[in-house]
Formats: sequence, structure tokens, C-alpha cells
Amino acid sequence: MRKLVQLDDETWGWSEIDLAKLERVALDFKKWLLTVDPSDNSFGFLTQDLPLVEAALIGSMRLPYKGFEPHTRELGEGGLPREYTRISAPFYNTIRGVHLSPPEIIEKDGKRYAWAEFEEP
Repeated sequence: MRKLVQLDDETWGWSEIDLAKLERVALDFKKWLLTVDPSDNSFGFLTQDLPLVEAALIGSMRLPYKGFEPHTRELGEGGLPREYTRISAPFYNTIRGVHLSPPEIIEKDGKRYAWAEFEEP
């Protein structure tokens, strides 16, 4: 469903998050996280990522999320498993309201908007 969404004044990301997409990507990420062996959690996936995923799923996370993103240094250095990057990116991009491509900005009453595609609930 196509929807005109206001852009965040600070980040220029989406100020409204697609909750159907968020649920889908959070469930996929949680499923992957639950395969991590708790005795071999050297990257802290279960202690850093899982609480964020669970907060998103129960609706207690303020969206768009502007807080701490785990593993920033390790991601920059290429030190995380490739599968983590593949499964976590859709989740973190969604909660932060990140654009997959630059949107065409529409100015209306001094505010910035863009068209976004939201998944059907």
C-alpha cells in the first residue's frame, strides 16, 4: 500500500515505520538469533540484539529507533558472520526508518514527505 509519510526532521528517514514489515523482519531475525548457542555468544547477539528484537515485537520500542545499534565497530571491520549481516540489516534498517533508495521529497506546509510502500497487515 502506497502511503505519503513525513520524513524525520533529524535523520530524514521515515518518521512512520511499516509495522507489518517490522513484524516480518523481526520474526526472521529472532528465529536466527535463537539458533545461536548461548555458550558461544562471543558477539553478544543474545544479549544485545535479542532484547531489541523482542522490544520491537511487543511494541515497547519507540520508533523510529534512534538508540544504540550493536556491533557497529565489528560491522565496519567485517568481523561478523555474513549471515548475521544478511538477517540483521532488514531489521535495523526498518526500525531506524532507513530509505533503501533516495526518495523523491515533497515539501508541504514546511515539512518534508515522501511516498513509501507499506506491506499489508
